[in-house]
Amino acid sequence: MKICFILPGYPRRPIGGYKVVFEYANELVDHGYDVSILFQNNEALDGYPFPEFVKLQFIRLFTKIEPRWFNLDKRIKKLSFRNKNCTSEIKETDIAIATALSTVEFTKNMFSNSKLCYLIQGFENWNGVSNEEVYRTYNMGFKKIVVSKSLQKIVEAHSLTPSTYVPNPLDINVYNVKIPIDKRNPYLIGMLYHENPMKGSRYALAAVKRVKRIFPKIHLIMFGTAKIPENLPNWIEYHQNASQSETIEIYNEISIFVNATIFEGFGLTGLEAMACGSALVSTDYPAVHEYATEENAMLSPVKNVDSLSKNIEILIKNSKKRIKIAKNGQKMAQNYSIDKAYARFEKAILS
Repeated sequence: MKICFILPGYPRRPIGGYKVVFEYANELVDHGYDVSILFQNNEALDGYPFPEFVKLQFIRLFTKIEPRWFNLDKRIKKLSFRNKNCTSEIKETDIAIATALSTVEFTKNMFSNSKLCYLIQGFENWNGVSNEEVYRTYNMGFKKIVVSKSLQKIVEAHSLTPSTYVPNPLDINVYNVKIPIDKRNPYLIGMLYHENPMKGSRYALAAVKRVKRIFPKIHLIMFGTAKIPENLPNWIEYHQNASQSETIEIYNEISIFVNATIFEGFGLTGLEAMACGSALVSTDYPAVHEYATEENAMLSPVKNVDSLSKNIEILIKNSKKRIKIAKNGQKMAQNYSIDKAYARFEKAILS
């Protein structure tokens, strides 16, 4: 059986939604399916004053070598779609899986003879897209798969047909504790730095800076794909475009992971940090309850720097509590193994 994932473009930097797709693609090909990934590259290299034939050469190269930040199985075929090429490679596809709002209409048009699925990982009303445009994609004849219960409520409130809930996978053989939780520096804190306002990075930074005034020994490790923020003090380090192995090292170094998300479909970094033994201090956005409880995380209202900083302070002062929360989180993360998620995902796309 031939299965094709459709992604917006080749990924030169780590992206959580892409990583989920790559995990499923690896599992599918390992279970005997013929798997391909089609990257919509029509807008690739826009803004560069190169002739089209030069752009095509670069795009083919990048599609071939990326993602360098993820170990994608070499048996998976990577296709670069630009100017209606590679149609012959996709015409025999049995199942086509749209993975983002921008891929839905394209998938419906290009894979008219295939079974259509839609992996919904967020509410994509950004970059000028209206809520109504998002809702429209929920009623285009796709089998809808959602990654969180909170997202499922939104999708089903605006759908004529039900959706299937499949929580995001986590490779617990990779994301695990390498440095014992009780041996870590309690003043070492980590966070994702992101320019999307919905990620709430400015609130997380403000909270950590506030706690730094009380505990001068605090050192913050940030990672992300955005440019390095200007004028960072020497107690903050930033790892741009960190690979999977580098982020796992960071998760294992830190004692506390701070997440100040306002809204997102799942929140994979929080779960990854927990699996690696970091105590989670997070905002109480809807999807965080996929894995966070009062037993394994410290939650505070969205955009509330006072509460967020207070929870960080509590865990620094009370190592016993921090260690207990971190161990509970690490134990809970085992429920999100890639094996369990894959079984549910495979059933969803085949049913």
